Amino acid sequence: MKKYLPVLFSICILLGLIIGAEAWLRALYESARQYRPPLHGDTLPAEPLTLPKTAKVVIVLLSGLGDEDFQSFDLPVIEQLAQTGVSSTIQSAPPTYSQTARMTLITGASPELNGAAPIDLPFEAMAVPETDSIFARAHEAHLKTALLGLADWRGLVPREDLDETFLVESSGPEADQTILNVALPLLKEDQVDLLLIQFTGLDFAASQQGGTSSDAYRAAAIRLDNYIGQISRIMNLDTSVLVILSDRGHISSGGSGGAEIEVAQQPLVMNGYGLTSGQYSVIAQTDIAPTVAMLLGLPAPHQAQGRILFEMLNLSLEHQTLAQIALTRQRLTLAERYLASIQGPEAHLPDSLFTDIEQAANNLAENNINGALQLALLTQKSADAAMAAARHNVIQGARWPRFLAAVVLAFSWFFVLWRRRNAHAGLILIATVVTLALYHILFQLQGHSYSISAFELAAMPFDVARRMGVSFLAGGALVLLFLMLIDERNWLTLLSTGYGYSLLTVFVLALPLFWAFVQNGLVINGYLPSVNLMFWQVTSLLEILVAAIIGLIIPWPIMALNVFVNFVRRHLSDSQSKSGRDPLPGLR
Repeated sequence: MKKYLPVLFSICILLGLIIGAEAWLRALYESARQYRPPLHGDTLPAEPLTLPKTAKVVIVLLSGLGDEDFQSFDLPVIEQLAQTGVSSTIQSAPPTYSQTARMTLITGASPELNGAAPIDLPFEAMAVPETDSIFARAHEAHLKTALLGLADWRGLVPREDLDETFLVESSGPEADQTILNVALPLLKEDQVDLLLIQFTGLDFAASQQGGTSSDAYRAAAIRLDNYIGQISRIMNLDTSVLVILSDRGHISSGGSGGAEIEVAQQPLVMNGYGLTSGQYSVIAQTDIAPTVAMLLGLPAPHQAQGRILFEMLNLSLEHQTLAQIALTRQRLTLAERYLASIQGPEAHLPDSLFTDIEQAANNLAENNINGALQLALLTQKSADAAMAAARHNVIQGARWPRFLAAVVLAFSWFFVLWRRRNAHAGLILIATVVTLALYHILFQLQGHSYSISAFELAAMPFDVARRMGVSFLAGGALVLLFLMLIDERNWLTLLSTGYGYSLLTVFVLALPLFWAFVQNGLVINGYLPSVNLMFWQVTSLLEILVAAIIGLIIPWPIMALNVFVNFVRRHLSDSQSKSGRDPLPGLR
């Protein structure tokens, strides 16, 4: 019985890896779907703000338009609006999926705090975030709001924050035309103070019709440029502001979600009343909501983490200072609650920051306007830095125990492999290298990049399974041929060699997972991990799952084929001795 233990042990390990990888993948997906930010459900007080408001703000959201593609297109209407108005580039923080990006645009909060799941979900699976937005701010100020776009907005903005809505169930050119037909009469009535119009034709063309290099994508951009021309002609830009932007871009194949520049940067064009024309440097996606709120004379949303784009606004220094003091107070409240949420109720901001903002208010009252503005700006930056430092410390503190656990597990696994090595250890190593090299060669030949943007999440498991199946069979064939050539006849040694190959391959596939575990933990909890590391965590789990399944099976065909060849060789050995020739040349 003892001689069978190595094989039984290998089978048990592979079965455990299959069960563990599958459970980990499910838990990881569920944690993304159910992600709640540290301040989930925490109601923050709004700072009162009394400033002149623009008569109307119209936001046109061109979903799926990256800045690189925008710069390459000939879009005469948008180009004219940019030349006579404001233009810039928006930098978004990954994950760059549509729903979380849209939440950042209307809340000013990063994906980690805006309340949306970090992955796109069907509307039925969405829970409306308890996060303040520009629609909530406008509604509380008795301004009329409206939203036209995809149906999943129902899972992002509470219906009570909107006076009018028109939502479509699908994306594409027909949906865009329908939305335009609803938007034009609404604009002509001139009764809505804050209107968001989402067009999805670019998103549809990129993801469904061949990517950003396709004719369909370019045609969608030209069509939407024409739509914006119709919208701008109806609007009175002497008393209102037209904001044209996007939620995210796409890589050339049509994917999104990662940190690539073509995905994470989007265009911004504004035209209308109260703006200082010009081309500006890169801004953050979190800056949009505080700036729109400023145009409407409203305080920034509770969880806003961006700044007001004063350089783009034609405001007096006094009005800038009033707005900045209100924004700084909002940021101090946010930072104080955030620190208490992640570090415990005993964590607080330095008292000096609250003293500084009161001093800024006093400076304004004493007509030291510039001094008040600078002090308020400095205080806001200090609050932002305190939030970033607290987040870093909490994350780093949790990584050290995981690092020790990962090191112990990795060395234990390697020690078992080393102790169980047999005379064919060199063969096992070569077959593993061939398997992994072929896997990544196939990955490159398919045109993939090592990014979450390169995959459709639903199709990703099947894509990994096909590549891993081909690669594992190639490595297994190498093991089989070598064992035939050396005339290995012990069936236990054959099985042991096959399982050694399987376990070493899975071990190497698990190495990125160990590092991702150290950095991210088992699941998403309390903060959003790096999307680059999340790519390796998800793909490693899928690779381990598939490799363990194949590795559980493949030693048996290797053993059976070797036994069969040996049987044939023995059966024909008598005829060889009689005839004097080798029946199976090259296999001895």
